[in-house]
Amino acid sequence: MSYLFENFRTGDYLDIYLWLLFLFVFFGSLIIRHLFYKNKATYLRTDRNILILFVVLIIFLFGTRGIKIGTDTWNYHFFYFLRGIRLSSPFEIFSYFTTDLMFEVIMFFTLPFKNFTVFILTVSIIFNISMYKFVRRYTKYSYSGSSLLMFLMIASSFVFFTHQTNTIRNGLAIPFVLFGIYYMDLKNYKKAFVFLLIAYLCHGTALIPIACILGAHFGEKIKLKYFILLYLFGIGLAMVGFGFNKIAFLASLGADDAQRLFFDGETDYRIGFRPDFVLYNSLFLFVFFKLSTLKNKTDLFLIKYFIFASIIFFFNFGIPFSDRIGVYSWIAIPLLFTQTINNRFGQKSLHYLTLATIGYFTLNFFVLPFL
Repeated sequence: MSYLFENFRTGDYLDIYLWLLFLFVFFGSLIIRHLFYKNKATYLRTDRNILILFVVLIIFLFGTRGIKIGTDTWNYHFFYFLRGIRLSSPFEIFSYFTTDLMFEVIMFFTLPFKNFTVFILTVSIIFNISMYKFVRRYTKYSYSGSSLLMFLMIASSFVFFTHQTNTIRNGLAIPFVLFGIYYMDLKNYKKAFVFLLIAYLCHGTALIPIACILGAHFGEKIKLKYFILLYLFGIGLAMVGFGFNKIAFLASLGADDAQRLFFDGETDYRIGFRPDFVLYNSLFLFVFFKLSTLKNKTDLFLIKYFIFASIIFFFNFGIPFSDRIGVYSWIAIPLLFTQTINNRFGQKSLHYLTLATIGYFTLNFFVLPFL
């Protein structure tokens, strides 16, 4: 079977993605910023339309990739696709594979076509359309911040590309986690429960952000200074080697992700205390303390969530690919930028959101890689 871009490597694909993202971040943001202060009605339409164009382009880019783009793409092709298409009935997928339920549902509907592009295109559509719907909802359809800028900020995270090509199931859970955060903050518990359940069914590690959301929710009346002390205490424990890999009973949970806590083989991934990740998260925590009035309930909820998610991330430094856990803290960064800047700067917020988007993109792709 032949694929579009089948002769491309992951590095080639990343270059294409970065150029595409660069064009939208710098030129799209300038267009939106200009229209916001000139014609509000035109701004609302253009903000939506440019975002739709970007989403369509990345769906095409990632949904038509060859099997060599991303380790998981190759693995999923051989472990799931080639084995799944040999089953006599699609219903056997639910008993033959032992993976996350929502992923099995996707295979149920796509594997009968016996075309791997249909499979990865479906995954890309679900991920990016769900993220689009979340961003539109969170920004109140561009009336409370730019939907385009928020999506571009999410796309500027250095794990966004990975979610599209490598940590696919983990990525599928992210938009639904974000919906869960949004509705929990609004105290719409029914919708929060539904979206968080979907997130968990996409990938079992969604239990981590669920725990963080509950911690932030039930810690609503606890003063922020105690969360800062908890954050510093968590860093201290991580420095002396404490982590979830030291808690033996977690191995009895049986899940693949729990078993990975006790990995003792060889890996090129850097294991152990990661001051680079601690400084990265601490930098943004400091920025949000400066941007926020620390009186707005949503600000406080998101900051507390970020602290909880960061601590759990730090406690996973002892396992390979701990950045897959770190993503649950990093997903709060675009939310916090949008929330705190809107509250602090009012009519000037779009100017500062533009700077934040450009700065976040530059930091992740043109500063950190060279440090």
